[in-house]
Amino acid sequence: MITLCQFPAAFNVPNPSPYCLKVETFLRLCGLDYRVKTLFDPRKGPKGKLPFIQLDGELIADSAVILRTLSERLELPLDRHLDAAGRGRALAITRLCDEHLYFLLVYFRWLEDEGWHQIKPVFFGGLPAPLKWLVPGLARSNIRKALHGQGLGRHNREEALTFAREDLQALSDLLGAAPFFGGVQPCSADAAAYGLLANLILCSLDTPLNRLAREFPALVAYCERLRDKFWA
Repeated sequence: MITLCQFPAAFNVPNPSPYCLKVETFLRLCGLDYRVKTLFDPRKGPKGKLPFIQLDGELIADSAVILRTLSERLELPLDRHLDAAGRGRALAITRLCDEHLYFLLVYFRWLEDEGWHQIKPVFFGGLPAPLKWLVPGLARSNIRKALHGQGLGRHNREEALTFAREDLQALSDLLGAAPFFGGVQPCSADAAAYGLLANLILCSLDTPLNRLAREFPALVAYCERLRDKFWA
C-alpha cells in the first residue's frame, strides 16, 4: 500500500498544493491503491517539503521523483501509448506547469495582498499564539526572497500576468480538441496539468491569476472533465 503524505484539502480542491494534487491525481490515473496521511509541517518530509510517499518502507520525496519511481518500479502503463515525440511533449507540458506556471501561482497567492489575505487564515489560522502572529510574516518573507531569486518575483503584476497568459494559452493550444494532454487517454502530463490548473480554475481562491485562467474555455472544460472522471 502506498501512503501519500500531503497537506489537507482546502479552497474547494483536493489539495491546495499543485504538487500534492499532481501526485494524487497520478495515483488515480493509474488506478493505484493508496492511503493519505495529512501533514501540516513540510519540514517533516525527507527533503523538507510535501508531498512525499512511503513505498515498501522507503520515503520518497519530490513529485517528479515520486512519479518516476512509481512508473519504473511498478511498470505503470500510463505513458505507453506515447511515441518518442509524445513523451517529449508530455515532459515539456509537465515542466511548464511545475517550473514556471507554478511560481506564478505562488506569486499571486503570496506576494499580492489580494491572494495573501485569502490564504493566510487558512494556512496559518490554526497556529497557537504567538506563532500565528510571527510565522505568517516570516513565511511570506521567505517566499518573497525565493521568488526574487527564481526571477518571477522581480516583475510587477502586469508582467507576471503576461507570462501567465502565455503559459495558459500554450496549454490550451497543446490540448486542442483532445480530451486529455495524452490524447484520447491521459498521460503523466495530465497529473501535472490538473494539479496546477485545478488550483487555478476549480479552486475557490479569487486572484487575478485565477480569474485569468477561467477565461480559457478549453482549460475549464478539461478540468471539469478530469474531475468528473477521476475525482467523482
